[in-house]
Amino acid sequence: MRRGFDWNDLRFFLAVAQAGTLTGAARRLGTDHATVSRRVSALETAIGAKLFERTPQGYLPTL
Repeated sequence: MRRGFDWNDLRFFLAVAQAGTLTGAARRLGTDHATVSRRVSALETAIGAKLFERTPQGYLPTL
């Protein structure tokens, strides 16, 4: 695991986990889905783990 990540990315992770979709999370956060996708990907890279299973129906937490 790489040290140091943007703690703010946890807000994006939580929003996706709650909403189940990038678009739903983006609405909750007042941003666009591309930003949400980038932030979740950055968090996954920072911690070295896949946080979501991506399906056609949405995002499911891996834990």
